[in-house]
Amino acid sequence: MKCRNCGADLEEGTLFCPVCGKEVQWVPEYNTLETLIKQREIEEQEKKRREMEARKEREKEERKAEQERKKKRHKRRLIIGTIGAVIVLGAAAFLFVYQAQTNSFSYQMNQAETAYGQGDYESALSYVGRARELEPDNEQVQILEARIYVKDNNLSAAESILNSVIEADPENTTAYGELLRLYEQQEKYTEIRDLMDSASDDMREIYHNYVCTLPEISQKGGSFTETVRIEFTDVPAGTEIYYTLDGSDPDQNSEKYQDPVELTEEGTTTFKYIAYNQKSIPSDIGEEEYVIRFDAPDRPLIAPVSGKYDYQENIIVTVPEGCTVYYAFDETPTIESTKYTDPVPMPEGEHTFSAIAVDSRGKISPVASEVYVYYGS
Repeated sequence: MKCRNCGADLEEGTLFCPVCGKEVQWVPEYNTLETLIKQREIEEQEKKRREMEARKEREKEERKAEQERKKKRHKRRLIIGTIGAVIVLGAAAFLFVYQAQTNSFSYQMNQAETAYGQGDYESALSYVGRARELEPDNEQVQILEARIYVKDNNLSAAESILNSVIEADPENTTAYGELLRLYEQQEKYTEIRDLMDSASDDMREIYHNYVCTLPEISQKGGSFTETVRIEFTDVPAGTEIYYTLDGSDPDQNSEKYQDPVELTEEGTTTFKYIAYNQKSIPSDIGEEEYVIRFDAPDRPLIAPVSGKYDYQENIIVTVPEGCTVYYAFDETPTIESTKYTDPVPMPEGEHTFSAIAVDSRGKISPVASEVYVYYGS
């Protein structure tokens, strides 16, 4: 038997339909036309219901599948967009880093140092140029530029840069060292001296090997009446001294000092001297002026004294030490006159005996004179 409400098959004795829950009216099984028609309608309705439910189920599955497809498309678009964003951000980051490096002083300096170390001086100068644009007054980049110019054999450019750094910063030890080495390489020893003359005491102490101090002289200039003896004291090992006596500036072609210098000539002497250390770096030029005027010897002593004599006396002359005496009667004696060696007999008559003393330098004493009157016995 079938349920009249839903058409489900019912077991014998069932009081309620297990499908729709309707009460079951048990009647004898017999089929009437009305019953068959009713039953057919019920079956058609059931079929339509099932088809509708099946269609709803398919539509539900299709909607679900469409939603899944939409989710996948959205997810794919999201992934693609994310990847694109990452690429864009990466490119932007790369561009930012590149620009940051391009505008970074330290990056330009590192690149310049690397190129310099590899001997690529053209590239090194390019990086240094960019670094100087970023920090025009930075002394570190200027010194590196000077080093590159030295390696590239542009010594004048290097010298100019290092001088400008020292002028701006007189205590820049590195700049001093680079310029001193550059001068030494070119054998510009006078430039080294001039550079160190203007340096501070601290800098002269640091680079003392590039400083040649003028030695102490034993006798300063002045006026003298005796021979002058010139010596140098405390001369450092390896230092050589050269001098001139004519007022000209000395150099290594001048007279080399080895023994004390004796000034024995009367007059004015300009003594100039210079020292060179082991690096051939010169000192300043020293100068002293000596004016020598030798004193004339004392006049000789004549005996006896002037007077009238009744007997012939011997004229005796006391000769000053280191001198020669010349004498004459009745005239002024000269070095051409008679040389006194022994006592001279007094001549008859009235005569003036005159004598001069001449020392080893040719200096002539004042004339000594005595008048004698002797007419014989």
